[in-house]
Amino acid sequence: MIKFGVICAMEEEIRTLLARQTQQKETVIASQHYFEGKIGDVDVILVQSGIGKVQAAMTAALLLATYKPDVVINTGSAGGIGHGLAIGDVVISSGVAYHDVDATAFGYLPGQLPQQPQIFEAGMSYVTQIQTAAAATGLTPKVGLIVSGDQFINGKEAIARILKTYPQALASEMEGAAVGQVAKEFHTPFVVIRAMSDVADEQSGVDFDKFVIKAGEQSAAMLLQFFAHLQASQHD
Repeated sequence: MIKFGVICAMEEEIRTLLARQTQQKETVIASQHYFEGKIGDVDVILVQSGIGKVQAAMTAALLLATYKPDVVINTGSAGGIGHGLAIGDVVISSGVAYHDVDATAFGYLPGQLPQQPQIFEAGMSYVTQIQTAAAATGLTPKVGLIVSGDQFINGKEAIARILKTYPQALASEMEGAAVGQVAKEFHTPFVVIRAMSDVADEQSGVDFDKFVIKAGEQSAAMLLQFFAHLQASQHD
């Protein structure tokens, strides 16, 4: 049986998943609350990381070292920066990258950390399975690049700066690339799922406060559908 580790940044984002988890066992490690249990018949560890790359990396490392999940999924909300994305739309990562890293003075690509790839590739077999599960319920997530940085993006200048480096980027948030980097070091596949809480414009701060709960529920709903699909396929 495959074991999943699921990381959410905020309480609004993890709430729906915790409500569906059974046989729950809570363990506190470094102020992080890890919830081990099942969603349906699927083994799932849930944890709320807190906001930002350092929190996400710490949580991912502890999760992977302690529980050794087969897959890490980072779910929650993001700002839509790709063309045609609207509030409530969902993006699944084909890969993740940093938009706030600059080591170009040493010959690295924009966004590339030394000794790391510019883009951390997601576990595409799981991306495809999540897409398939979503399509079965009429959901149509987009698949593409999600970028991360310790910034809340709001405004055309910030979006233009990101798209200059990553013209293919669909969404911007504050954790996914850190999770992807840690998962790579542990040789563990990962997927990032993000529902759009805003479209990263000048109104994004207001929109985020208004829609973050709905966005968290939306990305959680897609993950729950994937778990249900996985459970059904195991029973076939």
